Amino acid sequence: MAWDGIIRVKLNRPLMEEEVASQLKVSVAASEHPNDNFSVFEKNETFLETANAQFHERGMLTYGGLFAVPLLAYAAFGILDMMLNVPDAVRKSGNLVAGLIGFGGLELCVLALLMAVLWGLHTELFTWTRLPIRFNRRTRMVHAYRGAGGNGIISVAWDKAFFFIESRGQGFISRTNTYNIRCHVLDERQYVVQSFSVGKSVASLRDELGQQGAQTVSTLANEFEYIRRYMEEGASMLPEPELVPTQVSLRNSMKIWLRTERRVMRSGNPVAVLGLVLIPFAALTGVLHYIGQLTSRQPAWPEVFSGNANSATSSLQRFDL
Repeated sequence: MAWDGIIRVKLNRPLMEEEVASQLKVSVAASEHPNDNFSVFEKNETFLETANAQFHERGMLTYGGLFAVPLLAYAAFGILDMMLNVPDAVRKSGNLVAGLIGFGGLELCVLALLMAVLWGLHTELFTWTRLPIRFNRRTRMVHAYRGAGGNGIISVAWDKAFFFIESRGQGFISRTNTYNIRCHVLDERQYVVQSFSVGKSVASLRDELGQQGAQTVSTLANEFEYIRRYMEEGASMLPEPELVPTQVSLRNSMKIWLRTERRVMRSGNPVAVLGLVLIPFAALTGVLHYIGQLTSRQPAWPEVFSGNANSATSSLQRFDL
């Protein structure tokens, strides 16, 4: 399984039908309107560096953890206290063993859930400040930082990379469909052996079959076309992007989160009505985004990925950091 801060992706399997149906081919124009979609960290004649889909969502797991961790910890201590101080009525009823087994099972479930939440927090705290994707047009390679818990870099030849638009389905709370660009690394059998997200995710209240959903998907097509034209035609053929700030500061984290809310309200999107209500949530998540970056370290590419080094011939490499 691969984890990049968004979802787990099953590896060592053939491509699924929906992945093939939504493929973005590196040799075919995806759109007539290339747009960076506020996903570019750096752009020059040698490489284009973008965010992964998790970067702009960072802080949301921390937000949930603020509520989940104390509640689960309280429940775990409460159950433990009941196990250690069994009421006399239960002792005398003869159901002591059954009660302890039941409470023990419940305690294990709560602790497992608590560990899962803490692991989720680890994907935003004490890790990398960002998981960048670097497109090197001189070596025609794509390099991606692995997610939290991974200490390597995934590398794949541009011409062999399998890009597609991924749908993550409806959110449990927001009930919106979320889409992003994903890249699969395939082996000689055309099996998925690694995977990472690219750029910025977008959300819609409708699926891709509706008008709003189709417009959402076209945003990702424009974003991929920006990358594709960079790799095929060069930096000078594209408009200069509004760079995503990489310096760790509260101002930059707030810019990332509040910028999204302002754009939604100006867009005429049906969820724009909720924009004013969501601003406090976005501001708090921006603070948590900043805290997550403060606890993490900046990624540093090996020298081989920064200049004109000869590209590797294999479709997949791993470089430990």
